[in-house]
Amino acid sequence: MTTAPVSTGVGTARTRRIAAVVDRVAAALDGDPGPTGPAVSLEGGAGVALLLAELARRDPARLPAAHGRLAAAAEALKGTASFGGQHGPAAVLTAVQAAAKVGGHYPGLRRTLTAHVAAEQLGRLAATEGTGPGVTWADYDVITGAAGVGRVLLGAVTDGDAEERAAAEPALRATLTRLVGISRPVRVDGRQAPGWWVPAHRQVTEADRTRFPRGALDLGTAHGIAGPLALLARSAELGVTVAGQSAALRRIGDWLAERADRDAYGPYWEPRLPLDDEWARARGGRTPPAPPRTAGAGAAWCYGTVGIANSLLRAAGVTGEQDWARLALAGAHGVSARPGSLDALRGPTVCHGEAGFLQTLWRLGRQSADPALLARCDALADRLAGAWDERSRYGYRHLSGPRGAAGPQYGRPPVEDNPGIFEGAAGVAAALLSTLPHPAGTDGEAHEPVWDRVLLLS
Repeated sequence: MTTAPVSTGVGTARTRRIAAVVDRVAAALDGDPGPTGPAVSLEGGAGVALLLAELARRDPARLPAAHGRLAAAAEALKGTASFGGQHGPAAVLTAVQAAAKVGGHYPGLRRTLTAHVAAEQLGRLAATEGTGPGVTWADYDVITGAAGVGRVLLGAVTDGDAEERAAAEPALRATLTRLVGISRPVRVDGRQAPGWWVPAHRQVTEADRTRFPRGALDLGTAHGIAGPLALLARSAELGVTVAGQSAALRRIGDWLAERADRDAYGPYWEPRLPLDDEWARARGGRTPPAPPRTAGAGAAWCYGTVGIANSLLRAAGVTGEQDWARLALAGAHGVSARPGSLDALRGPTVCHGEAGFLQTLWRLGRQSADPALLARCDALADRLAGAWDERSRYGYRHLSGPRGAAGPQYGRPPVEDNPGIFEGAAGVAAALLSTLPHPAGTDGEAHEPVWDRVLLLS
């Protein structure tokens, strides 16, 4: 379907160039009758629908294209289950919620999906109750687990009608209560450890089971404790709280603040801490800090400093802990100033790549009204728009291995033509769209991005 181009309301050559790239991605995705990836996944049809819904909030003529993808996703849902917030009913509900903001559409589908996702979440929480000590990623994280689905449920509570709210709120409160519980310490081999400790036998890969024989603590946003911190904080901002939530915010926030390492450019965080390192730090000892690896501990949304900084800054706004806010912004500025901070990012996409760094830094700049961070975002957007790849099916390719690592498989990393939000072209276009001015004469709040809820950035 052909629609009008993105309207920025600002006629600068720069904004026209970025808007044109967004249009090209949208046209490539919308013109592909069967993009790679399942219809019910944010890496497939649901992700394309989410981008088209975001575009429709600026130009309602885009809504029929979003509707087509949503209809296909709804048709394909039969027999599927949610995998965190990125696959299945929860993923489709995320896209439906975004599209519903353009004229209040899909009340029946929203109610059906909300009731289904809420029941799924309650069932999973019940199934994992009391299985500790120690957790798996699915117990709490953004990508595969409770925090990601919790953000979808929060959207149903805050944006939905009375029926949606009634269905979603018990599951959301149960999710927040579980995250509060995970924030409390547990006993491991007679010693105290944070409750989000993932023991060796619950690590996802054999390599991680070998690397972390006593288990580890994940710090990042995608699979670490920064994701639940963001959900607890955003829920509190929107007036949804449970017993112990304030204390949980402070436990997690204090722990992240105390686990920051520093170099000449500022604070940064390692993606994971082995349990023995955690115990050494808790005793006041210092394991030698690893250098701030340019992807993991630096710029990537998934495990990088900017993602953790976003969660800390949001939590600071709820708790009044201004030291956290200063630490978060110092970390963001450090990533921006640290030489080579972008070099090991996995290409242009969101999860491990440049678009995720851009969107996270943009949110930090907006939350803090920091002109230097926002200026850095302008430069990043220019760079990302200039990386359009004519060889790619959708204009941007996901690199499935780090650039510059040893070995021939990484010297020229494999690439994938992925349409999705986390690892595909839709996420790149959505991040670029966020940085464009609102259309002239429109309410800026009405065009505030909603797609990055899936990243726990809003």
